[in-house]
Amino acid sequence: MKTHTFLFREGLWSVEGVYFDDRGRPIALEGKTRVTHLPRLWVNEGAMELKSGEVPIVVHNRYEVTPFEEGRSTTSWKSSNPAVGELNGSFILVDDAILSVCRSGDGLFGGSEFMLRVNDEQYLSRGAFLRENERLSSWSVTLRKIKDGPFPESV
Repeated sequence: MKTHTFLFREGLWSVEGVYFDDRGRPIALEGKTRVTHLPRLWVNEGAMELKSGEVPIVVHNRYEVTPFEEGRSTTSWKSSNPAVGELNGSFILVDDAILSVCRSGDGLFGGSEFMLRVNDEQYLSRGAFLRENERLSSWSVTLRKIKDGPFPESV
């Protein structure tokens, strides 16, 4: 199994790429995400800005990740989204990739993401979010490490 840096090490990452809406229209996307390790919880939180029209749309997210146990290749995560409620998911390590799958509590929404490790400072991410098997959104982004953690509480 490859050594991963995203999620496994505290850090601040830039996110840049393309978001595709439910009709497949591309919208430029950029933002940042921060990984913080607490005693029994890893937190991945960030904000992404969709450059759509004159007023950009900002999407915030916060994932609470159960740290991987020694020797295990899967773990769970959860997130809350105002539009769809709580999402429960899993991260699965497969060689140089981190796979993520999730589903909402009512089973109406779900998604998947594939994060490919390019090197210690860069990952490529491709994913999609669905409602009843119809694509609501998808994305193609690059994550680049900006800074290593840990971070002071105020960051």
